[in-house]
Amino acid sequence: MRLIAGHESQENIAELLFDWTQEDETWLLAEFGRIPLFEDMISYVQTYEGMGCEFNVWLHEDLPVAITAVLDDAPSNQKSWLGTIVVHPLKRKKGIGRSVIRTLLSEKSDVVFSGIPYDLNDWSLFLGKCGFEQYGIEEEGKNI
Repeated sequence: MRLIAGHESQENIAELLFDWTQEDETWLLAEFGRIPLFEDMISYVQTYEGMGCEFNVWLHEDLPVAITAVLDDAPSNQKSWLGTIVVHPLKRKKGIGRSVIRTLLSEKSDVVFSGIPYDLNDWSLFLGKCGFEQYGIEEEGKNI
């Protein structure tokens, strides 16, 4: 599967995220604490970009299939950080997310970190299948 990363405007990224996550109540509650409005999604994109994250829309056969937000130099450890990955709902469970993550990992010369909410540990199964290893568990700012 050949995927190409492309850049889009904040509004286009927010629109795709909004459309693609309408049925993802768990993700929406984890990210927003509630079901967001479209304006909240624009703020979400702006906040991540304000931290230095780069959003990419991943294309397969010229159609958008995934979105990522990556920070190349996280303040906590100066390593790359995968902050967000969302796959188009009709393309899930088809290897898109895994391909995107493997492409990202191949572009980085060092470790790439990601985080998941403590109470959503099942998300680690997906990351594990994509080559991530669990480094530690942090709860309320403390390593445990």
